[in-house]
Amino acid sequence: MKRPTLIKTTLLTALIAVAGLSLTACVAPNPYGAYGAQPQYAQPQYAQPQYAQPAYAQPSYAQPAYTPPPQPAYTQPGEYGTQYGSVAGIRPIGGATSPSGVAGTLVGAVVGGVIGNQFGRGHGRDAATVIGALGGAVAGNQIGQNMGQPSGYRVDIQLSDGSMRSFDMQTPGDLRPGDRVRIDGNQISRY
Repeated sequence: MKRPTLIKTTLLTALIAVAGLSLTACVAPNPYGAYGAQPQYAQPQYAQPQYAQPAYAQPSYAQPAYTPPPQPAYTQPGEYGTQYGSVAGIRPIGGATSPSGVAGTLVGAVVGGVIGNQFGRGHGRDAATVIGALGGAVAGNQIGQNMGQPSGYRVDIQLSDGSMRSFDMQTPGDLRPGDRVRIDGNQISRY
């Protein structure tokens, strides 16, 4: 009777290891760095034939004098004056994959495998263990990601002239959708 228990334990350990490694590989950072951060490969330099450009004389034509029309006074981008509007929406931004999601996956797989091992006999118990481990991994991943906090918030403001501006901030503070706000440069305050 010890042999089937040893086989089940080995199978369960291998299943948990494979599930954990395969799921953590999905969220592992790129080992080559960010896109575009790799050094560029040296391009071979080819010798270009040298040739003499023939002299060309441009015929002269009388051009009328051009005076540009007067330009209206615009404010430079990024130099907004005081603006008024209302908060259209606040949404979390940030990492979709956090370390808590990986930890939740591993804990969920172990708990699901242990619970699944309590049901059935023989091959049915093995199947229940596998199904429990996979279901627990999925559930644990969702719970772990829901527990993670967003890295910031994007506050969308509809200005009184009808245009929209968005601001990224650590916390929206006391701002709520529908609040009337005053914007001085990049500072937002309720009024």
